[in-house]
Amino acid sequence: MSCLDTRQRGNTLREIQTRAYDIVIVGGGITGAGILRDASLRGLNAILIEGDDFSSGTSSKSTKLIHGGIRYLAMGHIHVVREAARERKRVHDIAPHLAEPKWLTLPARNRLEWLKYKVGVMVYEQLGQVEAKDRHFDVSGTELAAHEPLLDRQGFPYACVYREYLTDDSRLVLGNIRAGVSSGGTAINKLRVTGLIKDHGNVTGVRARCAMTGEEILVKAKVVINAAGPWVEEVCAYDGVDSPKSLVLSKGIHICVSRETIPLSQMILTVTQDKRPVFLIPRGDVVYIGTTDSVYPGANAWPEVLAEEAHYLYQPVAHYLGIVLSDADCIGSWAGLRPLIAQPGKSTKEISRKDEIWISDSGMITIAGGKLTGYRKMAEDTVDEACRFLGCSRPDPTDDIPLPGGDFEGRVEAVALEFTRRFPLPHKTAARLASLYGAECVDVAAKGPAPIGESDMIEGEVIWAVENEGANSLEDLIYRRMRAAYYSPGQVGAILAPTADLLANALDWSADEKVRQIENARARLVADLAMIKAAS
Repeated sequence: MSCLDTRQRGNTLREIQTRAYDIVIVGGGITGAGILRDASLRGLNAILIEGDDFSSGTSSKSTKLIHGGIRYLAMGHIHVVREAARERKRVHDIAPHLAEPKWLTLPARNRLEWLKYKVGVMVYEQLGQVEAKDRHFDVSGTELAAHEPLLDRQGFPYACVYREYLTDDSRLVLGNIRAGVSSGGTAINKLRVTGLIKDHGNVTGVRARCAMTGEEILVKAKVVINAAGPWVEEVCAYDGVDSPKSLVLSKGIHICVSRETIPLSQMILTVTQDKRPVFLIPRGDVVYIGTTDSVYPGANAWPEVLAEEAHYLYQPVAHYLGIVLSDADCIGSWAGLRPLIAQPGKSTKEISRKDEIWISDSGMITIAGGKLTGYRKMAEDTVDEACRFLGCSRPDPTDDIPLPGGDFEGRVEAVALEFTRRFPLPHKTAARLASLYGAECVDVAAKGPAPIGESDMIEGEVIWAVENEGANSLEDLIYRRMRAAYYSPGQVGAILAPTADLLANALDWSADEKVRQIENARARLVADLAMIKAAS
């Protein structure tokens, strides 16, 4: 059985206490997941430990784009943009369903603004070595009306349209973790690190507590890698030292509006009055809008979404589309924290997204900063440092090996079409499954193709999540496996009970535990919108 089979969790906990690892990775976000994959593919004996659920922090709450950050060109961060723009293609190569090319529309108020955008995009494409078929094009007049009918063409008569890559951040994390496990690595969630093990001043492992049983365990390793994202400084404190540089946590929120309210055809990049870029992205049943950028005091996996932050995001919708939103239109939301390396005198929106690696006197390796798009290169650099510390040879990274579900050619639409030939389900369901699971969507459906109630979710997703993705709770399913809370919030209420029934059967829950799981999930859904609805 895979160590990601939730039913084998007890066996996994016992096994990891009997082994000595080359590397223990603290943090199950995209950075830690990438490190596990890279280290395991290079033949190192690695284990990843996550205190909550995989991707439960920042790495499930991003804008869900694999992109270079074109706005950083104006800030002079050429290296960051070049690396990120090129990484998009590498992620697409190993997971085409999780780095899906989409056209992003950049509207312009006049020809001068359009020219400025066009020049920026051309530089961006040059830095990213974009292929001819994916290069930008320009639209205006009747062509713009056909391209995006919803756009206010009086205010924005021109547009530059260029390629960005749409992902699902949480499933990208899971894909990397599963790739690491299939290559000999180990990963376990709900196991919170509480301290470090030291021998003569050198770090030789971690102490951890199981969040589900309270059991205290020791995990021994030659190298400890701190990839805890917003909690990096907390792990550094276990080492008895301050982190070499301080972090500043930037909160970014997104809100979800029904596609009936905003029937958007394309992704659009808008600009607020204070020059902040805000994306409007249609996906599933919603258009999600984001993001904000404000300093947040202290690490928190579930930062609150404030009413004034939602109101800030309503403004570009009215300005670009002429649609005036109210709090009643907001049907979902999420907020995440970007762990940025502080730069004195700079606001969060001005701070470079560049990553850094620190090595303490005790030998703990810390990776901090960075962007979702650059996770693979960050992992490679971190494992290189671990190899140097271990004094072992550094096998070449094998970054071209597909993630689970990524071993197909062509577009995701073709995967969805093939799926419908094997399973008589609506195209909307097939398209959703293909985007989340790639070529594995047929394996997921083989576990149970029946829809959960009248939703777009199917029963096989629940069984798949338990057997292959370490799902322990109803929240794990709704938020980070099936992604229903964000892309199909209107369907969630109806699927909580039947999904809990399936989980209860798979994990042998009592009737009381099933009720508790449903109540917890409902409370989380209410909390997502509590501050917004309170202001209505």
